[in-house]
Amino acid sequence: MTEESAMGAEARKRPVAQSPGSGLKPAQRARYLRIVDSAKQLASEGGYDAVQMRAVADRSGVALGTVYRYFPSKNQLLVVAMVTQFEEVGEYFSGADLPGDTPHERIMGVLRASVSRLEQDPRQYDALVRAVMFADASSAPELDRLGQVLTELFAKSAGIEIVTEEVLNAVRIVADVWMSTLVAWANGRQSAEGVLAHMDTAVRLVFDRLERLQRAG
Repeated sequence: MTEESAMGAEARKRPVAQSPGSGLKPAQRARYLRIVDSAKQLASEGGYDAVQMRAVADRSGVALGTVYRYFPSKNQLLVVAMVTQFEEVGEYFSGADLPGDTPHERIMGVLRASVSRLEQDPRQYDALVRAVMFADASSAPELDRLGQVLTELFAKSAGIEIVTEEVLNAVRIVADVWMSTLVAWANGRQSAEGVLAHMDTAVRLVFDRLERLQRAG
């Protein structure tokens, strides 16, 4: 199967999830993003418990009913905030010349930068990760988008020119481990240093296996 046909088959199996709020009109999207930014500010100030829908409405200058029209629950709102955070990370690194000679080294560079952001605003990221943990089926589109954003981020970081199904599976595993490791960090079961050590092991194992598969093929 050629690269193009492999990617085409993959695209048919996994429809692309859109960025949250992308279908809104400009004025609506501006209001939508203002609500998300207000939730992030409250999370930075007081963590997960500080993000109350009434407080978000007051901070963003919109009616409470408008907040609920866009975001049926607090967790969905914070999941969207997590998506926008990693979309920003992806945009930043998409044009960056990442250091490192191997996919492992380049991905770890991105992860170190991400952990640095966690440490700069731990209350906010703790709130976002908790929302992902507690989210129900109503947040499925946003969670799908989060998974795609992380997969794209690690795929670009790896710098692999021929994207096969094996490559996509590899970066998805890295993305899944990253999210589970963030949960451990949010629960206080793992330090920032522990997060990086765990990810270093995972990335190395995943890409060592990928390299063996590619050599065998």
